[in-house]
Amino acid sequence: MVGLVPVSRLVRVVVELMGDVFPELKHHEVKIRNTIAEEETSFGRTLLKVSYSGSDCVFLGSLTLDSLQDAFLLWDTYGFPLDLTQLMAEERGLLVDVKGFENAMEEARNKSRSAQNKQVGGAIVMDADATSEVHKRGVSPTDDNYKFIWHKDHESVVKAIYNGAEYINSTNVGDEVGIIMETTSFYAEQGGQIFDTGSITCSSGSFQVCNVQVFGGFVIHIGSFAGETGEISVGDKVTCKVDYDRRAQIAPNHTCTHMLNYALKEVLGPHVDQKGSFVLPEKLRFDFSHGKPIPPNDLRRIESIVNKQIDDEMDVYATEATLADAKRINGLRAVFGEVYPDPVRVVAIGRKVEDLLADPDNEEWSTISTEFCGGTHISNTREAKAFALLSEEGIAKGIRRITAVTTGFAFEAIDFAKKIDTQISEAFQLEGSTLEKKVAALKNLLDGATIPAPMKADLRDRVSKLQDQIRKAQKKIAEENMQKAVKVAIEMAETAISDGKAFCVSPIDVGLDPAAAREAVLKVMEKKGLPIMVFSKDEVTNKAVVYAGVPVNADTSKMLEVSEWLTAALGPIKGRCGKGKGGLAQGQGTDAAHIKEAMDIATEFASMKLR
Repeated sequence: MVGLVPVSRLVRVVVELMGDVFPELKHHEVKIRNTIAEEETSFGRTLLKVSYSGSDCVFLGSLTLDSLQDAFLLWDTYGFPLDLTQLMAEERGLLVDVKGFENAMEEARNKSRSAQNKQVGGAIVMDADATSEVHKRGVSPTDDNYKFIWHKDHESVVKAIYNGAEYINSTNVGDEVGIIMETTSFYAEQGGQIFDTGSITCSSGSFQVCNVQVFGGFVIHIGSFAGETGEISVGDKVTCKVDYDRRAQIAPNHTCTHMLNYALKEVLGPHVDQKGSFVLPEKLRFDFSHGKPIPPNDLRRIESIVNKQIDDEMDVYATEATLADAKRINGLRAVFGEVYPDPVRVVAIGRKVEDLLADPDNEEWSTISTEFCGGTHISNTREAKAFALLSEEGIAKGIRRITAVTTGFAFEAIDFAKKIDTQISEAFQLEGSTLEKKVAALKNLLDGATIPAPMKADLRDRVSKLQDQIRKAQKKIAEENMQKAVKVAIEMAETAISDGKAFCVSPIDVGLDPAAAREAVLKVMEKKGLPIMVFSKDEVTNKAVVYAGVPVNADTSKMLEVSEWLTAALGPIKGRCGKGKGGLAQGQGTDAAHIKEAMDIATEFASMKLR
């Protein structure tokens, strides 16, 4: 076994040596140590599994294809390093086929590249060679500063056309191509914001833009001509027509990711860092660092902070500044590890960026949302109308994800939650099986409902109260059934004794309640010493429950076997039973319409056996 020195013990040494240069080490020392310790513990479990996997161990003397896949699985899925794999193999006198391992890893890389290309640009992806080629053709990177201008068509010139394999001089009808222009008003997908769509018009038709990506500074507009005619050639003057209605749905979601980022730090603490985002017309998604699920009350506070910023109708400002000056702004948030341009665009909500730059150390700036961002935004928070936090979940170790909606989508989610709330209120007036069916339906409805997460938590609590109401009612009914069943069975047994009978067959009206039937049988056996069989049916399902008992110490037990007795009685009601135990047997029938016939057979059978 390989010995490991806990790295978490070295955190204190690193803090002492480098804490003055990197003060965040001092601020987060405990968190850093705990995180490393958790990772070491997790890796230790993996190490033990590999070391003691017996015949399943991947360190085989002659590695087959399957074992190569198993070895690669250790690295790819569990992060088990190759050098440690080799070391552990050597301890057993085995060798690892490194060449085969590298081939498997290269195959996985190729699959990853292929999947990524399909995701970001469909069939039109500009790789390094394509970017180099367009440079050689004398084409300059696209000027896309016009993307920040709304509701205005933009004139431009086509500089290159790429079909995914080569550069061509003109488009062909029906073919999907990528058009690169000198300037553009289209927003290319980047920074977590989805691309713009729209059209590029020319004298011969309208080129429909369905995707916009940027590669090496070149904005490529992917699409095709919608009709049977149309052609665009390199050098043509064209007009960019962005679908601003669609962008008007995207922008509120993007601005609200900034406000959400601010709210998360306010509620959860300064350790929260953005780990990614994705802004669509219909929703926003925000990933952030946090080690555990967020309780409903905190989700409610986060949602409330964002909605207050919307209600306060705060102006949204965006200005370019040098990277050095922008970084000095107190409270400014940036994505860790992201490389930002210089100058960089600063987006602030509620205060002009110029004010922040003029007094960067002002403590007040920590109370507003300020971020680096190159995306498109609303001009005032009131345009978001409302914010509804739909879900919060873990997507990786220490990483959480929030999904939310704004504008009309938020109102729809809130209205739907209110309708469910009304249904729950009405359900409190229901009883019995009607209530049980309604609660089951409400649970299914809530599970799939697109409604605010805090409201969903409240509604689930209310449904739980309904379930408590059902349980209390069921318990009360069970107690009443038991009392009724025992009372009727005792009275029937007393009547049987007064008539000189050595057994009792009795109907009891407790539905399909086997516990009540069993208690009735036990009480008669205990207090009267009689063999007894009780029948109860449910009118709705046409089913019956039957319970029989014969005292084991009585003389009758030698003549009347309880399972035989019950089996004979169950015939007319198409029932079956298991083997009796301790003088007791239980059965069920699916045709309660013939329950009187079953009772008659039970009576005749017992009479014959005890005659």
